[in-house]
Amino acid sequence: MILKTITFNICHGQGLDGKVDVKRQARQLRKYQPDIVFLQEVDMYTKRSNYSNEIRLFAKEIGLPYSSMESNITLEDGFYGDGIVSRFPIAFSVNYIMPLAMKDNEQRGILRNKISFGTTKLNLFSVHLSTHENERIMSAKELMKIINKINDDSAIIVAGDFNVGVIRLGKGKYQYKEKDTFEEYEILKEKLKKIDNKELTWFSDYGNACIDTMFYSANIKLAKYKTIKTEYSDHSAVYAEFDI
Repeated sequence: MILKTITFNICHGQGLDGKVDVKRQARQLRKYQPDIVFLQEVDMYTKRSNYSNEIRLFAKEIGLPYSSMESNITLEDGFYGDGIVSRFPIAFSVNYIMPLAMKDNEQRGILRNKISFGTTKLNLFSVHLSTHENERIMSAKELMKIINKINDDSAIIVAGDFNVGVIRLGKGKYQYKEKDTFEEYEILKEKLKKIDNKELTWFSDYGNACIDTMFYSANIKLAKYKTIKTEYSDHSAVYAEFDI
């Protein structure tokens, strides 16, 4: 079957116009009829997001019945983390807390869901790596330890905002440095394939870059992919179809 997937850093629902509205984000993506959506920077019950449950609002608006969200930090008396929205029941969900280089750095996690349809077992990972390169590399290594324990007959998709090349200068300030290769990607490529998207997916006053992508296991086939441009976040979404 063809599995339609999207990864999207929703920036807690905030568009380039400053308006926070996850429903309009979901409405834009709904026409692609995705089966799985990987989300990053999801708020739950925070003041800046009108105390809403963003993962539930997004799932309802895009028309997918199942969702999971895990918090990596508390924020404004609410929670902030990553999510996955699915057409298929989620059999298992866990959030892996990633290592920090310094205790005051923002805590990151990697959300894993397991779903199945027919005889296919699929492991999904929603990823939002650190703005510190050393932590991104550590997280990539931790993720590979997890993936190496998965049975070879199970399919894997890892998708999200990898922040490769991003350098944190201070609170809310970043710089982007292009490289021929990124160690974070090379670690994952030891076992997974990467879609070859190159269009810019992140837009800011401090840098514009292609930092959102997907990896997938060798036992599934990439059919096609595209970048979905939007003004409803500071990131574009990435769409991919897999023959599973």
